[in-house]
Amino acid sequence: MRLRNSALVPALILALAAVSVASAETTRTVRVELSADALGHFAVENLAGTMRVVPATGRTVVAVATVHAETEALASSVKFEQVAGKMGVPTLRVRYPLDEESTLRYPGRRKEAGFLDSMFGGSSSNTEYDGHKVKISERSGVLLYADVEVQVPRHLDNAVFRNLVGFLEGKGLEGKILFDSGSGDITIASVKGEIKTDTGSGDVRASDAGGSYSCDTGGGDCDLTGFSGVSVHCGVGSGNVTVRKVKALRMDVDTGSGDVRVTEGDVEEFLADTGSGSVHLENQGSRLARVKAGTGSGDVVLRLAPDASFEALADRGSGDLTVLYKDAQPIVRHKEVIGYRRGDARTKIDVDTGSGDLTIEPGV
Repeated sequence: MRLRNSALVPALILALAAVSVASAETTRTVRVELSADALGHFAVENLAGTMRVVPATGRTVVAVATVHAETEALASSVKFEQVAGKMGVPTLRVRYPLDEESTLRYPGRRKEAGFLDSMFGGSSSNTEYDGHKVKISERSGVLLYADVEVQVPRHLDNAVFRNLVGFLEGKGLEGKILFDSGSGDITIASVKGEIKTDTGSGDVRASDAGGSYSCDTGGGDCDLTGFSGVSVHCGVGSGNVTVRKVKALRMDVDTGSGDVRVTEGDVEEFLADTGSGSVHLENQGSRLARVKAGTGSGDVVLRLAPDASFEALADRGSGDLTVLYKDAQPIVRHKEVIGYRRGDARTKIDVDTGSGDLTIEPGV
């Protein structure tokens, strides 16, 4: 035990030194304004830090970056400029000295962590930015990142907000908008139009959305509260999808290994597919016309309106089929119950489960 403690002392000293170095930080503010002829289609890009997009009263796009660096020279080397981005799109880009520094340190959400977290924790990601390959680390490299606030008109014809590593937020906006992050969380609120959120490994949270909404994340969750419009799409690699208070013509959900849960729904068409998760749909609306759900090993629970009229067919590997509408009539094929029919069968239900159960029951 004494040897273990002795071995730990140098590591603790190094961790304390790292915390001391991290606290020696300088900041600098850089402002840029988008050219007037670029308002129809533009992008804003940042490598590491936070990005917040807020509506302004004017018809211009103004972005302010607060640069955090370990030296004044590093802070001064960061520029905020309008460049030609992907496909020539006018882009306001935070430009780092990546020809000189290939590893940048961004504490992120661990910035306030204690020295033990600094010693044992930490993560890193490799990405491409502004024509360079760069590594963003929580523990190594030079301290250099930028927190960006973007002030935009409330209505945007075609805008992309890209923050590769760090939190991305937008609120009070409408139009055609993409919120894109490589490994950060995305939060949007009070948005409508053609809205897309895309992150590689972060969580996405949206509220009070309208029009069409798309959420894609590789390893995080999709959470939506409050939607009224045409369509909702959620594509998740290994996270869960949770939707509350949704009114849409079409809802399409695909997750590799997470659960799908929809409550207070009023949709016309519902499609869900999950590899090893469960599907839970509570839909009290009267316009439901089609449900198609597939799971590898999870259960499917459909809680419909008390007066729902449906024809439900189930392809089950080893799960049970339970329908709790007392007047539903079984559909029998080759002496096996493969589904149930109720009323005029207006809602067509098609469910495929590998080893899970299917339950259809009336809601409150």
